[in-house]
Amino acid sequence: MTPLDLTHLTEDIKKTKNWSIHRKKMYAMGLMHELYITNGSNNENEHSIIPASDRLLTAQLFSEVLDQLIQYDEISIFEEMVENHKTTCPSIQFSHILSFDDEAGIQYILNSNSWLKVLLDSNDIALVITGNLVGDFTFYLESSNETFEEKKITFNKNGIYRLSNKPIDRLYLAADSLKLSQ
Repeated sequence: MTPLDLTHLTEDIKKTKNWSIHRKKMYAMGLMHELYITNGSNNENEHSIIPASDRLLTAQLFSEVLDQLIQYDEISIFEEMVENHKTTCPSIQFSHILSFDDEAGIQYILNSNSWLKVLLDSNDIALVITGNLVGDFTFYLESSNETFEEKKITFNKNGIYRLSNKPIDRLYLAADSLKLSQ
């Protein structure tokens, strides 16, 4: 979607404010299927991690659309979806170490249909899934005793998945953190 499309979309979402809850949810489900951020690649199967700063305006507009959907109760945030696994293996090779600021918005783009976003008001980190992707996302958090805790979210529908209710300063990703089912 282009920035112009996203600007029009934010205006359209405002019109849904007084709709019934069911109608809002159905509208949001349709939108979440169609939302995507282009990664500049012609290869649709490429799922590289791309810094959001490359597409700052588009990412900002996408974030505003998602914030509106949450604000108008058109989409709910999935809670308690994270599986915890303790790992003490120091030999894990991390391809990315992500540091987050407290500013709400899309922080990192995993691929065209999945992003890491800082939620408005709570400043929690969430995984956003669009385009009917199915798969899992694995990330690591460093504990106080310098071991890493593996966390995994399995997703089978579009939505916003909260990674943690605690502040996350740094997130560690392996090369295969995002695994999609065919």
